[in-house]
Amino acid sequence: MRTPAARTLADYGVIVRRSWWLVAGTAAAALAAGVAYTELSPEVYESTASVLVLPTAGDTEVQGARTAGQVNLDTEAQLVKSTEVAEAAAEALGTDPAADLVSQVSVTVPPNTAVLEISFRAGDPRAAQEGTVAFSEAYLAHRLAGATASLERETTAAAVELEAVNAEIAATEERLDGADSGRGGLESDLADLRGRAAELEASIAGLQAQAEAVSPGRVINQAPLPQAPISPNALFNLAAALGAGLPLGLVLAWARHRLARKVAYPADLVDRCELDVIASVPPAVKFQRREVFGAYSPGGRVFSQLRNIVASQLTHDQRVIVVAGIAPGPAASVVAANLATAMARAGDRVTAVAANPSTTVGLPELFGTDPVPGLADAWSGRVDLAETVQAAPRQPSLSVIGPGAAARAAGPTSEAAAETFAKLAEAGRFVVVDAPPLSCSADAQLLAGHADAVILAVQSQRDAIAETAAAAVAMRQIDTPLLGAVLLPAVLGPMNSVPLPTARREPAARPAPTEDETPTDSLEPVDEGATEVIPAVRTASGGAAANRAASNAGAAPSAAEPR
Repeated sequence: MRTPAARTLADYGVIVRRSWWLVAGTAAAALAAGVAYTELSPEVYESTASVLVLPTAGDTEVQGARTAGQVNLDTEAQLVKSTEVAEAAAEALGTDPAADLVSQVSVTVPPNTAVLEISFRAGDPRAAQEGTVAFSEAYLAHRLAGATASLERETTAAAVELEAVNAEIAATEERLDGADSGRGGLESDLADLRGRAAELEASIAGLQAQAEAVSPGRVINQAPLPQAPISPNALFNLAAALGAGLPLGLVLAWARHRLARKVAYPADLVDRCELDVIASVPPAVKFQRREVFGAYSPGGRVFSQLRNIVASQLTHDQRVIVVAGIAPGPAASVVAANLATAMARAGDRVTAVAANPSTTVGLPELFGTDPVPGLADAWSGRVDLAETVQAAPRQPSLSVIGPGAAARAAGPTSEAAAETFAKLAEAGRFVVVDAPPLSCSADAQLLAGHADAVILAVQSQRDAIAETAAAAVAMRQIDTPLLGAVLLPAVLGPMNSVPLPTARREPAARPAPTEDETPTDSLEPVDEGATEVIPAVRTASGGAAANRAASNAGAAPSAAEPR
């Protein structure tokens, strides 16, 4: 399994492509939510006024402030949203002072300026404009009151001091009028007091003049009447919805890929089962009938390429190929039948062996041959292996061995499998074995131990990823090379349906089976001295005894004949 660090962009593209409908659906749902939010959200209007803030006598420069100059605009921005300013604005608007007007106000300070931009939001254009005007005027009035209050305090203090000096002047004048001696000192003190009184009068006059000239600032841009709402912003809402929906869709696609329990794509076999995909039948390929693909059909071309891959990886001495499925079904039979046919079309003598008696559609149904007698009958000793070999119709170089029907057959043994494969390998170039599924039987592993190569047949949307990975591990535990997997589509047409039972014509010389006997129980046991060389094969339509005769002129060449 490749780690996320080893993945390429193409790997992630495959994940997105396999779940494109999920990504698109999530993005569409997010866009729909954005449209609904835009339609249901109330309209909000905003009006903005620009206020130039001028320094006053009460302003002091703050060390280390963000804004330069005598006036700290950050502090002034906070004053705009203070409770005192909000109450004054509420009184000007004629609203409840307890109303949360502060939440509707925003103040910004443009860089390198002494300007405050005061904005007010409301659900009505006129209300937005009036709110901005009210807060701008309330702020300037609050700043003016703060500046004049400082001057008034200084003026009041100077007036009190002046009154005291005037009282001292009056007392000094009285002493001077009644004094006969020491008048020089009293006149000097009186002159000083009068000078001090003059200074205080001048200071009071200056403070009063300064108070009259105080200018805390002014509105340089009046609040306009908004022409369009600032919210909801349809373009912004849709962009935000798409920006949230698209990543969510990608996350869901990744989760679907990681949490998938069935094999769906070749990437699943490579990434999660550590299997090479040597062939993949596209879903567009339709299985019309219970037969192999034509030579020039899309499916036929896939298996012709598979034949070339398999032949290139096997030497001349390596001939036996085991095809095993994962779960019960026709997948292994379909792959084995089409691979054997492709090899036969290439001119090789091939024997297709049906070692999977549990499949609904096996090699006999696909090739049109008889399933009985077959491999199980030969292993049980009821018939000779040569009697089970039948010629496939329309393929002279292809022979078929059915599964057989020996009721008391205990299944393959290691010795029987080795002997059978050795005999069949001597008769032709390739032996293709349709093995039982690995999820419910260990026979496929046993058969593969005596083969030269193994191929796993996997059906999309049917075989579980965990079972496929376990099957790959089981096959790697033996010495036989695992070439890879062949992925079949989820729909196999008539392959997935149970075949209807068909009546078979028994040879006249064969006695009818008893109640305790199967069709092969009535056959004679094979003589121990029987030859191991497989004679001429049976035709698809003849009986066992008649097809053993070499005088059958219409029979196809035997799979045991030397090439």
